[in-house]
Amino acid sequence: MKILLFTFTVSVLTGQLNYSGEVNPYVMTRTSDQSQINLPYRLLSLDLGFTMGNWDIKTVLAIEHRNQPSETTFELREAYLAYYPDWGEVKLGKQIHVWGAVDGNNPTDNLNPYDYYYMFSPGTKRKLGTLSFSSKIYIGRFQLEGIIIPKHEINRMPYGEKDFPISIPVKPFVEYEVDRKMELGFRVQNSSSLGDVGFSIFNGNDRAPSLLTTNATFQEGVPPVVNQRNLGYRTTTTWGFDFVTFIGDFTLRGESSIFKTKAPLLSINLFKIPLDLYELHQEVTYAQSVFQIEYTTASDITISGQYITSNVSSEEYDWFHTLSVELIQLPNSSIPTFRPGMGTPFAIFTDKAIMLSSSGVMMDDRMELKGSTILNMDESGYMFTASIGYSPWINWKIETTIVQFKGEKDEPENAFTKMEDFSHLRLGLHYNF
Repeated sequence: MKILLFTFTVSVLTGQLNYSGEVNPYVMTRTSDQSQINLPYRLLSLDLGFTMGNWDIKTVLAIEHRNQPSETTFELREAYLAYYPDWGEVKLGKQIHVWGAVDGNNPTDNLNPYDYYYMFSPGTKRKLGTLSFSSKIYIGRFQLEGIIIPKHEINRMPYGEKDFPISIPVKPFVEYEVDRKMELGFRVQNSSSLGDVGFSIFNGNDRAPSLLTTNATFQEGVPPVVNQRNLGYRTTTTWGFDFVTFIGDFTLRGESSIFKTKAPLLSINLFKIPLDLYELHQEVTYAQSVFQIEYTTASDITISGQYITSNVSSEEYDWFHTLSVELIQLPNSSIPTFRPGMGTPFAIFTDKAIMLSSSGVMMDDRMELKGSTILNMDESGYMFTASIGYSPWINWKIETTIVQFKGEKDEPENAFTKMEDFSHLRLGLHYNF
């Protein structure tokens, strides 16, 4: 016991503290009328780590701020303990996981819910950490990864945000919480001289609520009347495939996922079931894919393109009376349009899109130029983004970004049309440490 205590004390005393972070205040102004867009943003991000031999303690902290009215909140994004033995790694705590091969829009990566306030941010900045246990095992060219998430977590949506055009006016009431909260994921990856190939499976619950039951009144001679719709979370299983390979100076990446989602078996107290309650039996199979090609020029300008698709392959809907289990017919309007509860967040915009982007530096890396566009291939519409960053001193950068949405006036439900009022100019200051 004394030897263990001595070893632990020496490890702590010889451990190494490391930190990094970013301060990023900015303002967003509409291009239409120069009014300010008041949404929360991460004013400060701080990564803290403490290393003791094969052990790491890592935390990721953030301060979220809203300019008008001035509001500030503290956010613990990650906090976990990691152990790195010779055969792999083990992590326990609040984590943000990364699966897939393409940049940003990953249909295979469904372990963490999304924060839709940051849906246009890169990488892990758009994700929310979840309490989880993860482990990786390295066997030759293979990497095996298993993940256990004991508690169901949901997306953060911008409810009631008048400055975010596609926000939901009021946060919906969820009648049925998840009964089976534990979620499991497994991934295997093979690396070779040709590139990497990965296969994954994840069984969990949707990150956004959907219709599960309704209260309806039936009267002879007249159509049934739907009085109330009740929400809950479907169970979804995903099977994923991803790869990255190289052809000359080109890098090819791709990933696809097949999702099978269905309404769960509800645990309802037999003595409290209303006589007018009807359950929706729903099974939907859909798929999402992203293919990416990127190229870096001789002058270090990176050019990339993505083709993003989402489609529903099968849908089954049946209503049945909760007490008698008798199948009944309700109007088609009682079933809302299917919306995925997992998958890439850009699926809310379009089922088919092309995304083009480029970036480069000049003036001895003092100036950074970036641009991207998303073209809606399913309906009319596009999003265009361009930014210029200039570093007057080391670790400091002034950045100006313009974001422009364009839809079709004759398509008011088109997501790009709704987002036209979100077109804006953003001026920000970055300080990295």
